[in-house]
Amino acid sequence: MSKNHRYLIELGISLAVYTALLFASSWIHKSFHPEGAMKFAVNLLPMIGVIAAAIAILRHVRRLDEFQRRVTLEALAFAFSVSAFGFFAWGFAEGAGAPKLPTFAIWPIMAGLWVIGGFIAHRRYR
Repeated sequence: MSKNHRYLIELGISLAVYTALLFASSWIHKSFHPEGAMKFAVNLLPMIGVIAAAIAILRHVRRLDEFQRRVTLEALAFAFSVSAFGFFAWGFAEGAGAPKLPTFAIWPIMAGLWVIGGFIAHRRYR
């Protein structure tokens, strides 16, 4: 089994776990209306899948050769710097009346920038 195939399986399973726990969390809230600490625990339940995804990504990076790691590092550096700048600027814009950025938007934006950074890094080394 190739490195990429193994990674996609690990990531796919972790995202399936995340999705299942997200639906379970929502169902538990609607059915049982938990309060206090239990409400927090139920809300954080999908994070098990997120942690599994992070572990899958880290395992994948550890299996990469030096060149692939360099490309990945550049893609992540691009995503981190552009998103950090953008979110910082958006915070100032909120003070001027811009709508509040939902925290759930942060990861998809960073992931999208990671993909863009990957395309840029791959083109650079062609």
